[in-house]
Amino acid sequence: MRARLEAVYCDGWDAGVVNPLTSSAAKARDAAAEPYTVVLLLDGRLHAVMDLSWSDGYCGITRFDAAERTLSRHLLRGTGEGDLFLREVRTWDGPADAGKHEYPHVAARTTTTYTVSGTRTDIVEPHGDRGIRRDSTSQQRAPRLPIPAFGRWDELLRLAGETSRETSREIVDAVQHELPVRVEARAPWRAPRPLKPQGIEELFVPGTIVDVRDQRLRLSVHEAGQLRLTSGRLVAADPSSLEFDAEPFTVSVPPGAYPVSISLATYLDDPRHSRVSAARLDVSDRPTARWELALRDGQNPIDLGHRQYFGFGVDAGMACFVDADASERMQDVWLTLDGLVDPRHRTIDSGAMVAWSSGWGDGSYPTWIGYDTAGHVTCFVADMLLFPTDNDEDDD
Repeated sequence: MRARLEAVYCDGWDAGVVNPLTSSAAKARDAAAEPYTVVLLLDGRLHAVMDLSWSDGYCGITRFDAAERTLSRHLLRGTGEGDLFLREVRTWDGPADAGKHEYPHVAARTTTTYTVSGTRTDIVEPHGDRGIRRDSTSQQRAPRLPIPAFGRWDELLRLAGETSRETSREIVDAVQHELPVRVEARAPWRAPRPLKPQGIEELFVPGTIVDVRDQRLRLSVHEAGQLRLTSGRLVAADPSSLEFDAEPFTVSVPPGAYPVSISLATYLDDPRHSRVSAARLDVSDRPTARWELALRDGQNPIDLGHRQYFGFGVDAGMACFVDADASERMQDVWLTLDGLVDPRHRTIDSGAMVAWSSGWGDGSYPTWIGYDTAGHVTCFVADMLLFPTDNDEDDD
């Protein structure tokens, strides 16, 4: 007998339907590649939830059993070639008497992660949170499928292991349902839109006035001297942590000496109070046409969530640029930096390192790579996140 599922459309699922949508409204969002959620019912009960945002190359599928316990979560991401690939799947298989909140913690858990290049990693935890785990890696191409047309939710369910290819399910719009419904100011989930660089060029325009935290600050630009990149592999890090955190970025430049500039923000009502807003290493004088997040080995932007980024950690209130080949011998230099209060930057060992005080202090900071129209590197900018951006508009 052909199974029948009913589809409910909304902004999201959070123990109930949040901000319900008509089928036509959901279809319009699908056509515009805007985020929305599909809740699938089987015999009137919760069966699966799909969070979709095609503009972000994102699909999240959560499946439930008859007791509304989570059976699996599938994360699909865009390949950049117009289709989706399975990035991660997590499944649970546990005791029948476990409640839906306890179940994900006590059930046997398997997590499988794929890369586009064809690496598969499996983590098996036979006792959930309570016991051992086994890790293994193999070469296997990730499952793929084209982005489905609106309403073809069976294609996503098949990829999630719901049915075999020979079995089809009828999916219709729900006429009515008994699920809890509520209206909220925002959706309960967000498409994974990592932090974007904004206003980077303006940070290096002297005299720019910026409002932050009910204060006005004026930007000035200071030349910090030349950084010697003997290998061309740049490291951005806390100088006190070079022993543990000196991995260079995956993008390198020809060996040489490159000028470093410091953007300093000074309070208008207290000229003695200033903060470093960014440090820039110039590779060429060509205009920057686009920015990308600097990455280290093993980092992939598709793993970032809303406003997330890969950055370097700061625990001593200082940051630096240094060549990968010089990082080991520069590990103890931070002991002589004296907090970098005045001035807030310093060139060390004839350009082997350029150090500066880190924005508001300790934290994690991204580095952006500028490229010209031909795809050549123009600069590296360590962003101290001193100022809020439009990326903050949805934050609480």
